Amino acid sequence: MGMGILLNRTFTLLCYAFILCHSLATQAETSLSHWQQAKIDWRAHQGAHINVLADQQPAFSALKPYLPLFEELTGISVGFHALEQSKMRHRRTADLEKGLGLYDVLPMGVTFLGQAHAKGYLAPLTPYLENPTLTDLDWYKISDISRNSLALSRIDGTLLSLPFDFSAPIYFYRKDLFTEFDLAVPDTYEDLLKTKLALQHALDTSPQHKGVRAFAARTLPGAGLNTWTILPIIRAYGGQIITQDEQATSNSQAVRTAVTLYRDLVTGYGNPDNSQILHFYQIRELFKQGKLASAIIASHFYNEIDTPEESIIWDKWEAAPLPKGPYSRETSPWAWSFAINAKSANKSAAWLFIQWATSEQTATLLSTGGSPPRQQIWQKQLFNLVNKPGFNNTMLWVFEHATPSYIQSGITLFPEIGEIISHAYSQIFYGADVSNTLDSSNKKITQLLNNKKEQP
Repeated sequence: MGMGILLNRTFTLLCYAFILCHSLATQAETSLSHWQQAKIDWRAHQGAHINVLADQQPAFSALKPYLPLFEELTGISVGFHALEQSKMRHRRTADLEKGLGLYDVLPMGVTFLGQAHAKGYLAPLTPYLENPTLTDLDWYKISDISRNSLALSRIDGTLLSLPFDFSAPIYFYRKDLFTEFDLAVPDTYEDLLKTKLALQHALDTSPQHKGVRAFAARTLPGAGLNTWTILPIIRAYGGQIITQDEQATSNSQAVRTAVTLYRDLVTGYGNPDNSQILHFYQIRELFKQGKLASAIIASHFYNEIDTPEESIIWDKWEAAPLPKGPYSRETSPWAWSFAINAKSANKSAAWLFIQWATSEQTATLLSTGGSPPRQQIWQKQLFNLVNKPGFNNTMLWVFEHATPSYIQSGITLFPEIGEIISHAYSQIFYGADVSNTLDSSNKKITQLLNNKKEQP
C-alpha cells in the first residue's frame, strides 16, 4: 500500500473516530424540537427510503452520526455511502450518465456543477424551496447562508444545490516559530518566498527544530488539487486561464510569472522531501505533527488542529489570508453542497433531507467537523470557540471577499481544462520549462474551446 493512501486512510479514520465520539455524546442531548419548530410536515414522506452519496471529508463524517435524528424526525430511512473522493466522483458520474437514479442526494462542488446542469443531471431546488408544504422559509433562513457559498451552488441563476461546508485556501503558520525567529507574516508572494528561505535557514540552525520544514502547498495534478491553490495566485497577478468570451490565455505573461513563483514556493530548499507528490492530506498531517512551519491549506482545517487531542501544535498556530499579488489578493472558495438527482424517485424526501442537513440547527452540530456556511454560527459560536484572532479575521475576509475565478465558476469544460493545466503545472514542478509547457497546454485548451464552438 502506498504511503499516500495509508496516510489518507489513517487521517480519515482518526477524524471519523473523533467526530463519532463527540457526535454520539451530543446526540444523546439533542431533541427533535429544534427542527419541529419549522411549520412543515416532516413526516409527509414517512416510510420512504433515500440513498445519499458522500465524500470522506470531515464535514460528511460529522453528519453521519446524526442521521438517526433525521430518520426519527421524518420516518425516512437513509442509506449513507461515503467514499474516498476519486471513487465518489467516479460513482457519481456513473450514476448520472447512466440515468440510474441510484442516489437521491449527491455531493456537489462547483467544478462539476456546470456540466451537470448542462446535461440535466440535477433537479433545480427553487420549486422545493418555495413550496410552503415542504419548506418554512422563515425557519430555514437562507439569507444566513454566506452569499459567496450560495454563488457556488448556482449556474445561470438556477439554484442546483445547497452548501453545508464552506472553505477556501488560507495561510496557516506556526506563530511560535515566527515569534522565535522574528519573522513577519508575509503580505505578498515575494515576501512568502523570502520567508520560506529565511524560516528554513533559521530552523536548520536550531537543533530543537531538526526536521521541521518551512512551507508546503498542493502540487499533485488534478482539477481540484493543485489548481485550487495555483489559480488564486494567477488571479493575484492579473492572469486567467480563459476569458469570458472563451479565449485561452493560460500562457500569458501574468500566468508565467505566477506559475514560476508557485514552483519556487513548493519545490527546493524549505519544502518537505518529495514535495512534488504530497497529497493535501499529507500536508495536513505534517502540520498537525509539528513538522511543518507554514502551509496553504483549506480554511476548514482549523477543526483538525484546535484541541490537544487533535494536534500537538493546537495552541501554537495562527492563520492569515493568502498573500497579495501586484493585481489583487485572491483565494478559491469551495462549498461542498447537496443536490437532488434528477432521476431520483423520491425528490421530496430528498429535499427534506437537504433542508435538514443544511439548516442552522444541524449546522450547529456539525461545526465540530466542518466549516458551516451559516454566518450566525460563526458569530455566536465559532469566533468565540476558536481563540485565534488572526484566523477569525481571516474567515471574515473569506466570507466577504472569496469569489471563484471564471474557470472555477461552474463552466462546463472545467473538468477537462482543469486536468490539462494541472498536469502542466505538475510537469513544471519536476523541472519542465515554464514557457514551453504553458504554450503546449494552452494549445490543448484552445482546441477544446474550438471543438465546443463547432458543436451544433
